[in-house]
Amino acid sequence: MSSYSHSFGADVTTARYRLMWPVLLADTQKILLAVGQLGIGMCGPDGFGVPVLDSHAGIAVNGDAATGRQGTPLLLPPPLIHGQRVPPRTGTCHTRRERYDLAVTAVLLRAWQLLGDDFAVRSSGRWDVEWNEGPRLGLPGARQLITDLFGEVPRCSPL
Repeated sequence: MSSYSHSFGADVTTARYRLMWPVLLADTQKILLAVGQLGIGMCGPDGFGVPVLDSHAGIAVNGDAATGRQGTPLLLPPPLIHGQRVPPRTGTCHTRRERYDLAVTAVLLRAWQLLGDDFAVRSSGRWDVEWNEGPRLGLPGARQLITDLFGEVPRCSPL
């Protein structure tokens, strides 16, 4: 199960990325609140403290290390500001199918919706199975959560 992962590629230099970044931050906050209501603890990138949602530092979330439910963090970079070096624009998050996988996949799906061709997603989860029904029984999949929060998700897979 440890190989279960999600990856992304982001073009942080585009005008669209800069324009949609505040929306993605706000929507990520809504996603984290929604998964919290389902009893899923979300933490900062090291599995402790609070998730990072910052216009300059980016998005950094992980499961709860105190309960052993963390993996590798989801680290989404902020947009490139003129004169800055380009940060790594790809990342992989190994969730091990832990409950916080719902937050990770929902944030990635929302980023793809908002950023279109400036954001690519890959996953070892299947669009019609884990992303639809969730990787664990009793929890919704990212597609359902995003539909509930923001409206219908396209049926075509971004993966």
